[in-house]
Amino acid sequence: MIMLPVISFEDIQASLTEADILDAVKGALIAHARGEVNSPPPGMLQLRNPPGECHIKFGHIEHSDIYVIKIAGGFFENPKMGISASSGLVVVLSAQTGAPLCVLDDKGWITNIRTAAAGALAAQAGAPSQISGLGIIGTGEQAELQAKWTCGLLGLKSISVYGRTEANVKTYVERMTQAGYSVTPVPNVPALMKSCNLVITTTPSHRALIMGGDVQPGTHIVAMGADNPGKQELDSALFGRAAVIMVDDHDQCVHHGDFGFAVRESFVPPNADIALGAVLAGDASGRNSDQDITIADLTGIAAQDIAVGGLIWNRRGR
Repeated sequence: MIMLPVISFEDIQASLTEADILDAVKGALIAHARGEVNSPPPGMLQLRNPPGECHIKFGHIEHSDIYVIKIAGGFFENPKMGISASSGLVVVLSAQTGAPLCVLDDKGWITNIRTAAAGALAAQAGAPSQISGLGIIGTGEQAELQAKWTCGLLGLKSISVYGRTEANVKTYVERMTQAGYSVTPVPNVPALMKSCNLVITTTPSHRALIMGGDVQPGTHIVAMGADNPGKQELDSALFGRAAVIMVDDHDQCVHHGDFGFAVRESFVPPNADIALGAVLAGDASGRNSDQDITIADLTGIAAQDIAVGGLIWNRRGR
């Protein structure tokens, strides 16, 4: 019997730097925007008791000798038991023979870290020239990662945060303060929008949290949470005020992103968006002036998983 190699969580983390991940995710977003990625629509499984979800993303980047299948779970009551809400694994297979090459026992880390990198890149792509404040909506694991990666990429140290549960906000502030950041909790979303012109949303909300009238000119918003049908973080009317709307994948964002609500409610036409990858490649502009309201709607794409998974395989699996 031939045993399929398993690359451990510890080896996965040890094989990559932040710069590696940012480069891989940027390249993946650009390749996706240029039509160089074969990735069917993701599979989605919803579970109710306890509440959870599973995403299956898979695909192949043109000219790569591997393809990737990723299974990522999110179980939202796990932190109450002292364990991560994220779980999963990645299977790397040969694009020449179809044979499985290895399993990446990442425990959901690849999903978390490539999402953080994409959010930071999207923040950079549309940020105004002068950032008055970075606002984070949400207090979970991704809220922490988005703050750290965006601060690192843009040279920031101060964060404002809003969360609906006071105890979770307190814990978030303590964790981020210990990590060396200056963190200010704010009582509500309108207050956050008054003090910050770069805002990242990281919640599983099923109703709009940022209303169109609360957003000041010059604000850039990166919406990360709406990655399943029914989830929504942004008021549909806000898209009608936006000068630039960036998406990681047009079809996914229309189907189950915040952008899709705005299209279905006729605030913007279906072709109002541009690809984030095109902005990162320099083929399109993420902002025309410092008075623009700009939005990046991210649903997570297979190309990111393929790029990071392939990098790990090349360094640890061959």
